[in-house]
Amino acid sequence: MTTIVFLFLFVSVYFYIIFGGADFGVGILELLSSGENRKVTKKIAYQIIGPVWEANHVWLIIVIVIMWIAFPNYYYIITTQLHIPLTLLLFGIVVRGTAFIFRHYDAVVDGSQKVYNKLFQYSSIITPFLLGISAGALISGKLIPVDAMENHSFTEVYINPWFNVTSLFMGMFVASLVAFLSAVFLVGETAGEEQRLFIKKARKANIMVALSSMLIFGYGFYAREMFIDHFFDNLFSIALVVLASSLLIPIWIFLGKGKKITVRAIVAIQVFLILGAWAQSNFPNLIFTTEGPVSIYEKIADKAVINSIASALLAGSVLILPGLFHLFKAFGLFKALQPAEKQE
Repeated sequence: MTTIVFLFLFVSVYFYIIFGGADFGVGILELLSSGENRKVTKKIAYQIIGPVWEANHVWLIIVIVIMWIAFPNYYYIITTQLHIPLTLLLFGIVVRGTAFIFRHYDAVVDGSQKVYNKLFQYSSIITPFLLGISAGALISGKLIPVDAMENHSFTEVYINPWFNVTSLFMGMFVASLVAFLSAVFLVGETAGEEQRLFIKKARKANIMVALSSMLIFGYGFYAREMFIDHFFDNLFSIALVVLASSLLIPIWIFLGKGKKITVRAIVAIQVFLILGAWAQSNFPNLIFTTEGPVSIYEKIADKAVINSIASALLAGSVLILPGLFHLFKAFGLFKALQPAEKQE
């Protein structure tokens, strides 16, 4: 049953990156657009993602619940030492959602719409950046072991773990990745000049993803970070990263040809390979502290609790996943999967 819980945790993180990432990325694309292009991005984003944006956070909730119940030690480390970026992250999600609603449904249309637009755009880039910073903190090796927290200063415990070069580069990587995912998604929902616009945006975002990933590895080598040793000691993880990198070639080729379904599938596989490489290289030591890695099995919940949450996850998936699929289908979010005469 523990395997089932791990599987749901991995899948939930993956789906949040894909769906939640595409959601956040729309705001980044809008922010980095200019003039008429910004209006086009805003209009298409509302038509396509608007009706279901809240559903994307279901995956984040599942991750939090699993960590809280099944892996309390990890949950404690993350929510205490990373409470500053995580609090700002949640605040960003709330601000972004509120701004999105008011800029489209406010009864009074006045100058406040400009404020809502700015709040939506900037929270869209800051929030995934904070998410990346928090993820980077897990592998930066700056987290303090729980038993030693009281012997360190506030800065050492609550600032240094996430405010470091590795975490900042990871923030850049995640922000670039979600912008890329969003652009690819919108390529599949547009045609003509609008599609060419998002193809261009996808390529620019893809370049930023590649550059930020090189910065992460480059600095990791320079600073002799622990995650570098773990990664290069695992041949399977290296193979996954090489395979993910090789997919850049077909992605660019099919983007140029406007192949909507193919590009989405390849990008989804690429993200899966990247996430899988991270999990494979470190598992079960997914957190690195100043005194070494911490196993996710450390202080894991009792077997009865694991069995209960695994059963609940299986039952919930049977009830929730069909509903999510119907929701996406009802609002036309599978346009790229329609018959050939209606697409491409």
